Amino acid sequence: MIEFMKSLFNKVFLFLALIFVLSFLIGWYLPIGIEKVEKLDYRDYLFSTYTVFTQFGFLMFSFIIAFFVNKEYSNKTILFYRLLNYNSVKFFLNKIYVLIVESVLLVMIMLTIVSVVYQNFSLFPLMMFLLTTVVAQYIIIIGLISFLSRNILLSIGLSIAYWILTCVLVSNSSSLSFLAIFDASNKLYAHVDHVFKTGNDFISSSNSLLIISYIGCLLLLSIVISTLTNRRWLKLGID
Repeated sequence: MIEFMKSLFNKVFLFLALIFVLSFLIGWYLPIGIEKVEKLDYRDYLFSTYTVFTQFGFLMFSFIIAFFVNKEYSNKTILFYRLLNYNSVKFFLNKIYVLIVESVLLVMIMLTIVSVVYQNFSLFPLMMFLLTTVVAQYIIIIGLISFLSRNILLSIGLSIAYWILTCVLVSNSSSLSFLAIFDASNKLYAHVDHVFKTGNDFISSSNSLLIISYIGCLLLLSIVISTLTNRRWLKLGID
């Protein structure tokens, strides 16, 4: 509960909502304003929005995620968390849990609005699954980088550097596709594109399992790292 209150008090939820609204607006603008599509149908609009989230997510979400984590270091509140019997893992998991819950809520609201406007809910489950997992990826990765760094600018810089590096590696070697499974150069993106164009309502079970496994591995790795860096967490919050 305390993390949700902090999110509201520090306007994290507000800025997160603005990012989601902006992302959906860009998803509309790209086909209409740049590709000069005269009429944007339901499927094309949602795929365009999915593209915005997968290709520009690190740029859009890095600041607010880093801010939510790094602010505790700058405010010297880690000792307060220790008094509440927090350790580094509990601190990290609580931060990402709040951001993921808020993101799920915002995705649901935005997709409901779009579906009502188009009077079509056929892709609602698929988009809920895709967008929440894409954003969860950003929250875990950027959250972990911010957890390990006290400086918000450094956290943002490292997050963007990670994004660029993984995109380059994936585009040059298919064996490294697991580093950025949502990237446009990866097979998953092509599969999602095929699903939208052929009129199917969900991706294959193998790709669904791939996404779930990817998020699970990211979460497990972040838990291991946050466990091993408990002393660093305390030091960053005190120095």
